[in-house]
Amino acid sequence: MKLAGAAGCALLVRPDLAFADEIENVSIAWMTDPVTWDPNQRLSPDPQTILKTVFDQPLDQTPDLKLVPSVVTEWQMAEDALSLHLKLRDDVTFSDGSKLTAQDIRYTYHERFVKGDQIDLVVGFGVVSDIEVVSPTEAVMRFSKPFPTAPQWLAFSSSYIVSKAYAEKVGVQGLQTSPMGSGPYVVKEYKRDSRIVLTRRDDYWGEKPSIKQLTFEIIPDPTARLAALESGTVDIAMELSIRDVKRLQQSGNYNAIANPIARIIYVTVRADGTFADRNIRLAAHHAIDKKLLSKAFFGSEAVTIDVPTIPGMPGNPPGFHFPYDPEKARELLAASGYSAEKPVNIGMATTNGQFPGDYDIARAIVTMWEKVGIKADLTVITEAQWYDLNAAGKLPDASLFVWENGTGDPELFTGHMFNEELPFSTYKTPEVTAKVKPLFSEPNYEKRIKGYEELNQYLINEGAIIPLVQAIQTIGYRKGITLTPWSNGLVRPKAIKAE
Repeated sequence: MKLAGAAGCALLVRPDLAFADEIENVSIAWMTDPVTWDPNQRLSPDPQTILKTVFDQPLDQTPDLKLVPSVVTEWQMAEDALSLHLKLRDDVTFSDGSKLTAQDIRYTYHERFVKGDQIDLVVGFGVVSDIEVVSPTEAVMRFSKPFPTAPQWLAFSSSYIVSKAYAEKVGVQGLQTSPMGSGPYVVKEYKRDSRIVLTRRDDYWGEKPSIKQLTFEIIPDPTARLAALESGTVDIAMELSIRDVKRLQQSGNYNAIANPIARIIYVTVRADGTFADRNIRLAAHHAIDKKLLSKAFFGSEAVTIDVPTIPGMPGNPPGFHFPYDPEKARELLAASGYSAEKPVNIGMATTNGQFPGDYDIARAIVTMWEKVGIKADLTVITEAQWYDLNAAGKLPDASLFVWENGTGDPELFTGHMFNEELPFSTYKTPEVTAKVKPLFSEPNYEKRIKGYEELNQYLINEGAIIPLVQAIQTIGYRKGITLTPWSNGLVRPKAIKAE
């Protein structure tokens, strides 16, 4: 088998080939602060843009999600998917001047788990049984069971290379509070839940961004982010309402884009409590007018979805559709003894400002449910609280949530949403577990994808999840700069340039 990735090496630019039009500072109004600076600790999507400025990943992606070399220049998966051969660059250094070697790969993707560090990276790489260090620039990952998506994971959330020497020097607490990576920026100033100031490394091994200083202003409220852009406080504002994006576009004073990304907005469902009744679960899905949600909150630009993946990605059952049918919802509720006059009561949680329109979307769903006989008590939580509540088994019956999958592979959509051994599952039954777990070890690509098509159809027919729309990333930015969006939702400094 030919080693993958060799052709992509031309994408890497030497540090002395900096862009001619340098930008002294760019400020971005961002939604949330990273919960931790340990880049392996959390899989949640929002911190990834910030973490990727300080840390490198073994592999990278193009804007349309194709895998390309990064620190790892070549990779070869064994036919049985039980090992992955990696070759590394020999000129990568951490910001303290030390060289990045295969020992750091071994530490990040194996030794941290062995010594018991509590990190989400184990979700993907927990099947790593050993990493053989062949040389400073060559390693072989070995797996306890087939791991066909290992290359995708090497470019996915929380998959950042940590310096073994630095980690052993500062300990777990130090990694959480004092970041040191091999990425293009270093942290100059940090104030929790307020501001992150990064300065560019002129000795960075790869493509040098044009921005000398990059500042993230942490502003949870979308209205406040818009105000910061229009007042000139920031240059870029993230996750604005689609209404504000259109207004900025029409004003002629700002640039604004609505970027369809590899995320889905959906309603989580529990298999116990009130939702133990399949009729209620299916009624909750039939009662939601997804096209109306797209029109009202995304200017009809958000594509509606019927299974937990995005259009064009593998895992979609051909020809499958779940209809909006409020009369069917009423029939299902009536069969369980409920109606608009005698509603079933459920709890529902939502974030507010985590992504465009989240709270308003949740309120609209609550209204749709009320019309057929479902009365939902809506509470507001943060993204971090969602993870904590789910881990404790205390999430409400339903919650509005967003799921990122920068790879597009169904394992990182459906697989991780429903594998009860992982920290993201809300709907847990023996039947689902028996269907999903074998797919994680299936080395045959066609058979694996067919399995996910069948699983997705089963899950929707059981009412185990309520997919709504493909997420839209909205970005407003000042005149004078250009910005290339990534389909994985990351904002890359190297993609921001002087106009």
